[in-house]
Amino acid sequence: MKRRITTLAAAVLLLALAGSALAGGTPSGTTVNNSATVDYQVGGLPQATINSNVATFLVDNRVDVSVATLDAANIVVVPGMLARVLSYAVTNSGNTVQDYALTAVADAGDDFDATNVNVFVDVNGNGIYEPATDNATFIDELAIDATQNVFIVSDIPLTAANAELANYDLLARTSNGGAPAAQGAVIAADDAASADDPSVVQIVFADAAGSADGANDGAHSSRSTYEVASADLQVVKTHAVMSDPINGVTRPKNIPGANVNYTVNLTNNGGSSADNIVVVDPVPANTSFVVGSHSVAPAGTLEYSNDGGTTWAYTPVDSGDGTDPTVTHMRVLFPSIAAAGAALSTFQVIIQ
Repeated sequence: MKRRITTLAAAVLLLALAGSALAGGTPSGTTVNNSATVDYQVGGLPQATINSNVATFLVDNRVDVSVATLDAANIVVVPGMLARVLSYAVTNSGNTVQDYALTAVADAGDDFDATNVNVFVDVNGNGIYEPATDNATFIDELAIDATQNVFIVSDIPLTAANAELANYDLLARTSNGGAPAAQGAVIAADDAASADDPSVVQIVFADAAGSADGANDGAHSSRSTYEVASADLQVVKTHAVMSDPINGVTRPKNIPGANVNYTVNLTNNGGSSADNIVVVDPVPANTSFVVGSHSVAPAGTLEYSNDGGTTWAYTPVDSGDGTDPTVTHMRVLFPSIAAAGAALSTFQVIIQ
């Protein structure tokens, strides 16, 4: 008896072609059927072909998500900035249309935390955060092999200091799709511990480890960073007695009639310029301002008050001894002090 077994080659070929069309593979839930035919002879006479039963299984759900950081470098921020954006891309590398729950995960080991931290989907896909448009907070019905851009949007606190870093991981957790405009439940576990059931679409986690999650957990994450580039303005005030009525300029002392010089030194140790600087300096009690002694470097605007700093339109007038005892305050306006730059303000008084 001669037997010849023929498989359904055409069906197998079609299945192979379908699988190669998507990098994520054959969509889950696809029914895969396979049967065989048997031809044989008895006494040299061909007999009726025998068809086998159909072996059937459903393609299981291969859950595989990846998150990539789109920022080429740290996002530079200044204390007090609002709505600063970190950018990411979430890709469905699995074989099922899925939703994705999105979370911004702060790094506990960095320098500061941003405030008002939110996650939004780039709805129109233009790569630019637009508050009026990009207000979806989860990824809805992401197709196989498709990618969706996502933003973490945060405010930078005024307390953040120059060169400090705030790291944020975007965590995307695979959720059940199938209901447009409604976020599906997060897929919390796979069927690794269950036996294969060809009649059920089972779940297999295939994701790699991310920056804030492990492998094969149905999620993935990637990190981007805010970096503060701020002015770091240091202010030091010093004084030196220049002369007195007894000793002149030779080892003078702080006695009535002595001339004392005050200096305010400003140093910017930060990574950004300090702008619109206002230095207010009161004339010390028991002293009189020496008219014409006030100078600044680099150039700045000098202003004077004779009413305790309420107004700044006063012009000092020599009362006859080179001083104006009615000057109560001085103000210096510096347009800017560059990063690693400095400025100073000096003036003299006579001790009464």
